[in-house]
Amino acid sequence: MNLYSNIIHNGDKAYKILIVLPVHNFLNSNNTINKQVLGMYVNEKGGDHVLKQDNNFLICETIEEAQIVE
Repeated sequence: MNLYSNIIHNGDKAYKILIVLPVHNFLNSNNTINKQVLGMYVNEKGGDHVLKQDNNFLICETIEEAQIVE
């Protein structure tokens, strides 16, 4: 396994992928996404961002940019 295999870039930010789940796990009966349940799950897993890739949600943690301390 590559050391960086669980890191994804989106725009100018980098994210550590904590878990990958199928979108259908969070669908309501009318095929809309249950954002409340998804948000609770993200919080439970320690994530702070969700990305969608194909038919999966990527529960992620933002990788903060390094701060130079003098």
